[in-house]
Amino acid sequence: MLTKKSIGIAFVAALALGASGAALATPISVDGVHWDSSSPFDLTVQSLNLRETSVQKPGDVLHGYGQIGSINGDNNFCTGCDLTFTFTYTVSSTTGNQVVFNMGSFQFYTQAAGSFNFGDPTSVGGTPWLTLMGHTAPRTGFADPNGQLYATVNGTISNPLVGSGGFGLVDATGGPAKQFVNSNSVADGIGGWADFSLSSSFQFFPASTCKSVSTDLDSVCAYPIEGNGSLIGKSVPEPGEIGLLGLGLGVLGLMIRRRRKDGNEGQA
Repeated sequence: MLTKKSIGIAFVAALALGASGAALATPISVDGVHWDSSSPFDLTVQSLNLRETSVQKPGDVLHGYGQIGSINGDNNFCTGCDLTFTFTYTVSSTTGNQVVFNMGSFQFYTQAAGSFNFGDPTSVGGTPWLTLMGHTAPRTGFADPNGQLYATVNGTISNPLVGSGGFGLVDATGGPAKQFVNSNSVADGIGGWADFSLSSSFQFFPASTCKSVSTDLDSVCAYPIEGNGSLIGKSVPEPGEIGLLGLGLGVLGLMIRRRRKDGNEGQA
């Protein structure tokens, strides 16, 4: 008969087998981008060199681009590559110094190291790495509850000053990195889950070479607002880690079944 002690030993052995896989599978690498999922900061993706267009009223489309500066606090996360992104949101409502956006999307790319130029919007591109879409959820203090991104502006909406910031939720929807970040780990407050929370700070700061704001999205002069942002979520265990844990628990189940069978035969 299988004793409590032997069950406990078998269970620990099963978990140990799974844990050994976890130890081996902790580093995640996707198309040259790598990070440690056991980091106490997992999963924190921080941008730098972020620029965006100016908006004023509902229907205006916010365009932006930038570069990722660190993952989990490590700025050496991209071997031989730059990790860049573009994004768009559409203004759905404005109330005083508050702006609510919808129809959000991000596209991340891996490209050759050094190929991204902060002053050239057309330098963003390469191999698609991850696609994110805005997640609709209410935000405390905003009259419009149907937003994906909520911004509070110091100054005017079209000319924000230091202290302006935004918050929203996004979901991973495509790209080779999706399987490693599609965690559904961020509660949206209405019974659903998103993959990342997004926070940002921004201010009006056009390039000194720009005499006015341009409408040409290929020109840096169309992006007079600079800022930074963070995506916070959780990494998803690699398939090998989950498989090894399942194998370990499967071994435990097999041991229990065999011991029960042997016990029944001995009683016959």
